[in-house]
Amino acid sequence: MSTNETDRRQEAALAPFFEAARAQAPEPSPDLLARVLADAEAAQAQPAARRPIPRAGLWTRIAQGLGGWPGLTGLGAAGLAGLWIGLAMPATLPGITEGPVDYVVDIAPDMALGTGEGF
Repeated sequence: MSTNETDRRQEAALAPFFEAARAQAPEPSPDLLARVLADAEAAQAQPAARRPIPRAGLWTRIAQGLGGWPGLTGLGAAGLAGLWIGLAMPATLPGITEGPVDYVVDIAPDMALGTGEGF
């Protein structure tokens, strides 16, 4: 940043005040120090065992195990997409049932998959 002549004059005029402020180090009053120490001692007197430790519920632990809200969001989106695909899928796919099927080739006609009777 470039400074112009007006900025330099203002800095020169304020320089003695900044030097005086740096020369005087602020000291806290003894009364303030006594009150701060009394508050600290009162806080230390309370044992930590009396404070209840919050325990996460079942759903919170499940959500944390799945990755928190980002994981639950992705899981919910995938579940809804699967539900939509399952319900909105047409009964037959176009192109498969039309015309002769030339691209289906049985490579090993002697090998039969043993799925049991009735299949």
